[in-house]
Parts: sequence; structure tokens; C-alpha cells
Amino acid sequence: MTGISADRKALLGVFGGTFDPIHCGHIAVADALMGALPLTQIVFVPAARPPHRPRPRASADDRLAMLEIALARDPRFVIDETEYERAGPSYMVDTLAVIRKRHRGPLALILGSDACAGLPGWHRWRRILGLAHLLIVSRPGFDQRLPGWVAPRAVAHGADLLAADHGLAYLFTASARPESATALRAALEEGSAPQAWLPDGVAAYIEAHGLYRKGLDYDET
Repeated sequence: MTGISADRKALLGVFGGTFDPIHCGHIAVADALMGALPLTQIVFVPAARPPHRPRPRASADDRLAMLEIALARDPRFVIDETEYERAGPSYMVDTLAVIRKRHRGPLALILGSDACAGLPGWHRWRRILGLAHLLIVSRPGFDQRLPGWVAPRAVAHGADLLAADHGLAYLFTASARPESATALRAALEEGSAPQAWLPDGVAAYIEAHGLYRKGLDYDET
């Protein structure tokens, strides 16, 4: 991870995920968050070995390569390869602890509202609240209520996250987007993926490396 501000008041967004593959919806959400909140940058953290979901269709190296292609031209977005540098499951609590050592200001962990609801099932989840704020992204038409354990931590405005080092929560309603990683992978299997869903260069990478073809899976050995 390079180019991170050392300002103690700089709020750094941490956007974790499998990015299988990265699509324009991911980037649109990050762009909207940058415009609406006092974030200095957003760090994308590709999960090398995600413990809470099925194995990604593309390999960790391919997912990282696609992420690098998609974000190469925007200095607001950087990539952290922490989860590639250690063995074992990719637990977010461990990743946040590493990022905290590199960044002097507060962190905001970006989560979808569904992921936030499932956070109590994550490894050492309470420690996450001691390392970062929660930046919860919902979509129009979805239940906007926060889980009961989150509600007391909620702040009214994104700028309020600067009032503390960690442990607060802010609900951000993003604009509706058509992209879905599940639907995108299904379309790629059939060779009919909407090109507008993929960042520049990512579709060419997928084609060149034969990713997401029906019946094709990567070999981890």
C-alpha cells in the first residue's frame, strides 16, 4: 500500500471484498463515498482466502490483477495486499490491525448493509469496532434500519466520524446500480456480460485469461 496520508485527522476508507470480478458498481460506490464523506482515500483490500463465503471463481492473483487494472488511473483509490502477505484465512480484524500501523488517522470499514448484519459472525468481530468505524452502505428500497447493536453507535453525518478514532457507525444510502457480481459471473459464463458493467481493461483481461467460462475453475495447487 503506497501513497497513504500520515495526517492524524485523515479518514481512510477500507473497502474489502472478493472483487470476483471488480465491476463498475464497486467503483461507483467508492466514488460516491469520496464525494459525500471526508475521506482522503479508499483502500481496496482484496480477500486472498475469504473465510465467510464460498471460494471465489477467479484466483487471488487474477482478482488482484483485475483490481489493479480498474483502479490504475484514480489516485483516490489504492490497493492493500496485506491478505496476500500472510498465510491462513483472510480475517478482516487482522487486516485492519496491520493498516492501523500504517495509517495514523481513523479508519472507516466499508460494509454493505447485509454484511453489517452478519458482522457478529465474523472472527473477533468486536475487536473490529476497536480498530475502525463502520461505514454501512445501503441501497434505495432496502430496509434502512440498523441492527440493534449498531444503532447506539450511529452518527447523523459522515463528518461526525472524525469525532472519534473508532467505534462509530454511519449509514450511507447509495444510488441504485444495476451491477451484481453474481449476475455478472453468470453472464460471463454465457459470454453475454454487459460491457458497461466492467471497468476499462477488465473485460479484455477476463477474455485473455479465459476467466469465468462455464465449467472452468481455477486450481489453487
